[in-house]
Amino acid sequence: MKAGKTISAGFAAILASAAASAAPAPMLGYQIDISRSKVPTMETLYRIVDIMASLGYNQFQLYTEHTFAYKGHETVWREASPMTPDEIRALDDYCRARGIELVPNQNSFAHLEHWLRHPEYNDLADHPFGGAKVERWGGTVRPNASTLNPVDPGSIRFVAGLYDQLLPCFRSKYVNVGCDETIELEDSLFSGRSAGEVREKGSARVYFDFLKKIYGEVKARDHVMMFWGDIAFNHPEMIPELPEDVICLDWGYSPEAPFEKHGRIMEEAKRKFVVCPGTSAWCSLFGRIERMRGNIDNAVAAGSRHGAMGYLLADWGDFGHPQPWLVSLPSLVYLSHRVKGEEISNGRLAAEIDRICNCKCGEALIAYGTMYQKAGGRNGNSVELFHVLKDGVKYKRAKGVSDESFAAAFEEWRRAKSLLDLEGAPEWVKDDFALLDLLARAVKTRLEEPEKPNFRAMFEPEYRRLWLRQNRLGGLKDSLAMLFGM
Repeated sequence: MKAGKTISAGFAAILASAAASAAPAPMLGYQIDISRSKVPTMETLYRIVDIMASLGYNQFQLYTEHTFAYKGHETVWREASPMTPDEIRALDDYCRARGIELVPNQNSFAHLEHWLRHPEYNDLADHPFGGAKVERWGGTVRPNASTLNPVDPGSIRFVAGLYDQLLPCFRSKYVNVGCDETIELEDSLFSGRSAGEVREKGSARVYFDFLKKIYGEVKARDHVMMFWGDIAFNHPEMIPELPEDVICLDWGYSPEAPFEKHGRIMEEAKRKFVVCPGTSAWCSLFGRIERMRGNIDNAVAAGSRHGAMGYLLADWGDFGHPQPWLVSLPSLVYLSHRVKGEEISNGRLAAEIDRICNCKCGEALIAYGTMYQKAGGRNGNSVELFHVLKDGVKYKRAKGVSDESFAAAFEEWRRAKSLLDLEGAPEWVKDDFALLDLLARAVKTRLEEPEKPNFRAMFEPEYRRLWLRQNRLGGLKDSLAMLFGM
């Protein structure tokens, strides 16, 4: 008995030593958008964390533009049902107990429309009244201010003030500062307030100079900066200027995303990076299974070849965030297996979804996620079925779309419903499938009667009811307007 205890103690010491010397686990993270209309309830967030933990995820981010209750900035978030400091601390505790790090995430350069539209902040905008024309984005004129003026000293003071309130609510020493899609700096009309600097130095230099100022504020608060790398990869000659402790987030959402090229750049520059595929749920209504699989396969292959720190799965909510959260679940399952080098067929994917949802629904969810292929037409960052609903009476079919292709999509919807058995399912799963059914009926109605007078009245009450079962009131009005208002 005594010898047995001695052996156990020795073995425990060996294990402890091995654990101490082992490399940290690769990052496997998930980011959900809480800034485009939909802010989940705490109960919903806790449920998502539990599912993440069961799949081996170790990092969680809430993408934030204006949905944190910053003191003194009530004008910006008053109608948005934001996360409060106490709620963040509670969620941080909940994540920590399940082996997940909750990382602060605050876009700090662009995507600040919700701030810059208010008179109190508009003076900080590079284009206070909109009007930027960007050739890279099809030459369209941007209607609203969205990017800070990087040469105005007030911009960095504004960002620093946000960090002072946000960062103490988290245990994590990472912070994602965003800084993606600062497209106003590429204004071909040179109509922005930074135009003089851009003419003299180039947009890349102006961008990186402000990024370094943000880095300084992050470093002063003893944090490690993460940032979206799209602008950096447009100007790879600037990447060696990045401080060695900065983490570049390489996002791309198609099977053809240049993860391989970017990984090689980062490896040669000896800089840290995380590969960021997407759920392919946004602007789809029902999911895009094959696009999701191809995107994640590409990301994992490139990340493993070039020494990525890990992976962050991005889940966006563009144009009212109408899709139920369940549409994102296949991607969380799929990525969790692929990072371990495991192949996962649709059959196995369905079985995993069944396990998580405690009912037979995986095959049905995958069938919903193939509707976009049956419909044809647009299938990139948004799909044809989504445009039917979003564009409303202004909808115009893309090339190759026909009555027959739409009929095939709705036949897949009927097949999905025939595969569904919700016996034993939790209420949230039932609600999410009810929302998928509502969205399919809404698309079908739009196609059959595009100018139906009572269209919104047909679907708004049930959409509202299902929204409020899992999400806060803030943003619902905007979502309804975007989806059913035209």
